[in-house]
Amino acid sequence: MDNEYDGIIIGAGHNAMICCGYLAKAGFKMLMLERHLEIGGGLDSHEGARSGFWHNVHSNMHRGVGDLMWFRDLGLAEMGQEYIRLPISVAMLTRDHRAILWYASEPERTAASIGRFSAKDGKTFLELHKKYNRMSREIFGQEQYAPPVPFEKKKSILERSTLGRQYLEWQPYSIDETFSRMFENDTVRGMFAFLSVIRGYEIDSRGLGMIAAAAIGSGVTPQMSKGSTHKLAHSLHKMVVKAGADLIESARVARILTDNGRAVGVRTADGREFRARKFVASSLNPNQTFLDLVREENLPADFVQKVKKFKYSNTTPLFTLHLALNERLYWKAADYDPDVDKSFYLIAGLEGLKDIHDLYEDANSGRLPRSLQLLGAQPAQHDPSQAPAGKCTAFFWQVAPGALCEEEGGRARWDRIRGEFTERCAKHLAHYATNLTPENVVSQFGVTPADIERHLPNMVGGDIVVGQMSEDQLMNNRPFPGWSQYRTAVAGLYLCGSSTHPGGNITGAPGYNAAGVICRDLGRDPWWKPKDAAEHWEGLAAAEGGASSA
Repeated sequence: MDNEYDGIIIGAGHNAMICCGYLAKAGFKMLMLERHLEIGGGLDSHEGARSGFWHNVHSNMHRGVGDLMWFRDLGLAEMGQEYIRLPISVAMLTRDHRAILWYASEPERTAASIGRFSAKDGKTFLELHKKYNRMSREIFGQEQYAPPVPFEKKKSILERSTLGRQYLEWQPYSIDETFSRMFENDTVRGMFAFLSVIRGYEIDSRGLGMIAAAAIGSGVTPQMSKGSTHKLAHSLHKMVVKAGADLIESARVARILTDNGRAVGVRTADGREFRARKFVASSLNPNQTFLDLVREENLPADFVQKVKKFKYSNTTPLFTLHLALNERLYWKAADYDPDVDKSFYLIAGLEGLKDIHDLYEDANSGRLPRSLQLLGAQPAQHDPSQAPAGKCTAFFWQVAPGALCEEEGGRARWDRIRGEFTERCAKHLAHYATNLTPENVVSQFGVTPADIERHLPNMVGGDIVVGQMSEDQLMNNRPFPGWSQYRTAVAGLYLCGSSTHPGGNITGAPGYNAAGVICRDLGRDPWWKPKDAAEHWEGLAAAEGGASSA
């Protein structure tokens, strides 16, 4: 294996592999370096204590991945990657065993389910879904898969089209304010808000209301990676190798090498050096990339201050209850609506917005949650390959602080209370299930926010989106103002991970967007067609006769 490449990518999570795949196919000689013996980052699946039970210990639902441009461009179906589409996205179970269901592609049925809680809200949902469906694709969807457009420029373009004005209508508000203005029933408000904030968005951050409107327009379209979450990592790995890239595992990068202010290579913890003729791209967080690997003395002082001010979220760390089951769980709320037993995601313990505010207040204070609001699913119910014949697996997430406050015993307490908190979550879930009994549980275990950070150190405190997703750290402000285009203060050094626009979750967008920027910066026309959000929005305005902003 050579030690000189056109480009070197640090990390081998899904964003890094997507970025590498595009650039390798563009003709660049590429190397990826991964600290673990296994690639994939959050695409992580383990066989449990009992043989044949596969637990997806990090990501689970991959929203619409099988329909995304990078999935098609990189030929992942040809690599054997399959996705299972789920017709019923979410069932929110109330304490009195009623339920609201959100159907993936049947808004009329979603409206009817909401209508059992509030006839007015059911009608409102259907009206808003129809109103914002195209906006969610043409405005919000476009900006996710393109480098962010500066807000003033974006505003001047969007003001000239109907869809753009729909986006801007809600932009000043927070997520909870938006849903409170849209709906009258607090349980309905709570469901919509919870499904937005569980993706990492801060519930009370002003400037995110358009995300709520886009969520109503787009709906929830869950897809499962057939064979386990980690199957996507294997498919991406096969793709980058086929494209001609090299990948070295168990290779922790200790330094990014610079020469006259330019990134020229990396050194691993065991002393190996690899040279980069054209660029280095890091999928790590800003603190790791700049403070640990580049070092402060090699960076401008004002840039260092921006890095040090980068915030990690207190409200995205998760505790996860994992279950291996003799038979799948059934739900008491199925007496209210039989489709509950067919749903992919289930929410158990949420009654309204106050529950979310209490939960997030506890998380921001470093306290264990005073009440539980679990979100989870039974993967093997929908993909029997993930458990022995006739058996099932389940997971349920609970928002919980990564660093417990001193009154709660501090960060180290998670290891002491793992079993206790696992039991608390299981007992809570048993209130909603008909058959969560000792006889039905083959095994159970809990994964704490501290476990997440130990395994994936870029997720500081267990922050699964790798940086707080509030207005001051989103879009043109991500990771920080002035540096939102995947470039950095070091020439030839780029970022391609979840700390960049549009943020965390299994979207592939940071890696996809970074690949386009890098390819063009190096003077090569991309072989694919990277999105240009501003150009697309200008086209919408022109179609309506809006004057150009140029």
